[in-house]
Order: sequence, then structure tokens, then C-alpha cells
Amino acid sequence: PELSQITRPNALAVKILLATCARIGELTKAEWQHIDFARREWTIPPEHSKNKKQFVIPLTEPVANWFIELHRLAFDSRFVLPIRTRQNGREGDAPMEATSLNAALNKLHEKLGDRCHRFTPHDLRSTGRSHLGALGVDVLIAERCLNHSLGGLIAVYDQHDYIDERRRALELWSAKLSRFTNQSQVPQ
Repeated sequence: PELSQITRPNALAVKILLATCARIGELTKAEWQHIDFARREWTIPPEHSKNKKQFVIPLTEPVANWFIELHRLAFDSRFVLPIRTRQNGREGDAPMEATSLNAALNKLHEKLGDRCHRFTPHDLRSTGRSHLGALGVDVLIAERCLNHSLGGLIAVYDQHDYIDERRRALELWSAKLSRFTNQSQVPQ
């Protein structure tokens, strides 16, 4: 219910970031061509990825539905999260700035006061990673869910993408998030 106090696109962005463990820049730069609803996958192209490698995030049913809702809200924009107002002479189709979500979360924190710790979009990754561990997800799979580079010999010898394992891990996490939502609790 607290997320309803920020705009719907911002609330959906928070949910997607929490459920996918993606980086804010990956989401704000996402275009509809990167979302495959039939395969339930979000492909992050190398130029949007921190490690400069393409990365595919499996989409759980709730996440796919949040993207569908964002698609309706984006109108004709090619971006998943287009800017809503034109500022500083910017014209045409452009993605939302990552700082816009930070500002929305700061305003939410001000409204909620002591009922909510201040948090950033990056904190959602940390929360997701902690819960993946608590759910018993193998460290390797949890790290791959976050698109962390695996150093040393693992990075050299293990080129498997673990998409099926990551999908199962994100399904577990999504189910836990649904329980939190149904109980009106927020994960810590």
C-alpha cells in the first residue's frame, strides 16, 4: 500500500527492481524491443550492462504482468520507463533518469517517516540477494541472478548462463514477495 503513494510507473519500477535484482540503469535504459513476453525474458544489451556483456533476466509471472502494465502506461514510447515531462529543452522520446526514482523514494520516505527506512534502488538488489540466500539458492546462482561476474577459474571455465536455475531462483523469490504483499509486509 505504501508504494501507491508514488506514481504507478515508479511503483512498478521498484517492484521490478526488487523482483529481478536488476540495476536501476538497466531498467531505465530498457526498451520494449528488449522484453520478450512470449519467452518471458528481458535481455539487457551489452551497452546497458555493467560488465558490458548481454544478460538475460527470466521474468516471473508477476514481473511479466508489471511490464505489461508499464507497456500500457508508456503509450508509444520505445522505452519501458519514458520521461513523463520534457525538461531542459529535451524533446522526443527519452528514458526516465535514474535519479527520478531516487527522488520518488526520498519523497516516499519523507511521507512515511519512521515507518520506513530510507532506501535507494541499489538497496533493492541487496535485499533481493539476501533473500535469495535465505531461500537456499546456491551462491553461484544467486550471484548470476545479479549478473555479477564470477572471478578466477569459474569465469574462465564455466560459461553456462544458468538461465533455468536463475528462473527457478527468481520464482522462489517472487513467491516470497507475493507472500509479503499479501501480508502487507515489506522485506528487510
